[in-house]
Amino acid sequence: MKQLIFNLQALDRKERFAVLRDVLGFDQNTPCLDDCFRYRLSSLIDTTVPKKCFCAMDYHLDWIRLALHLAERPELGFGNEKCIKNPFCDYNKNQRDVDLLVAFPADCDSQVTHLVMIEAKAYSSWENDQLKAKAETLKCIFGKDGKRRNKVLPYFVLMSDKEPERVNVDCWPEWMTENKKKPIWLKYKLPRRKQAVRCDPQGKNSANGGHLRLDDVGSCQEQTDELVKQAS
Repeated sequence: MKQLIFNLQALDRKERFAVLRDVLGFDQNTPCLDDCFRYRLSSLIDTTVPKKCFCAMDYHLDWIRLALHLAERPELGFGNEKCIKNPFCDYNKNQRDVDLLVAFPADCDSQVTHLVMIEAKAYSSWENDQLKAKAETLKCIFGKDGKRRNKVLPYFVLMSDKEPERVNVDCWPEWMTENKKKPIWLKYKLPRRKQAVRCDPQGKNSANGGHLRLDDVGSCQEQTDELVKQAS
């Protein structure tokens, strides 16, 4: 569904990704994905992710919902109309988003669009309340089985250096999970960093401590060298 990708692009107005595009100098419309990332994501969702596709960061779920609605109602479009009737009573009432959105047409049928929504964590942990709220919104958009939208295949992926623990998927729609038991997870490498933690003179955690303990966080040697080799 080319119109859907066009709509997603038209609604994307996040400054962070605009800055990255300008600073790193990649194509505004079709950035090239890293081969290793494409290989890992393709293996995870069992479909071939092309090198060039639509990408956006911090993409609002409301924007996805509106892009889908306008794709299904092409007569509304992005023409000269200054306003259209609001189809969602709660539009723009929250700032729920996904960290990375990847969209591309299927090889076998250009009318079908793969929509990959990635939620990433680096040095912090997952919050069940936040994930539950996003799952409820995505269930409204795509349905319990992910088939509510014609010719759109949605995926929801958690991305982190360690497999998510204690993430409750009981209230998530089936398509957002792996066998209804756990999140769909994509591993990535984090550079080792230092985290400053307040502590007492003996190094014990203390909210009122007058000292700082520097803890190591992030990955070190563990990484996907074999995947890099296979993707090259």
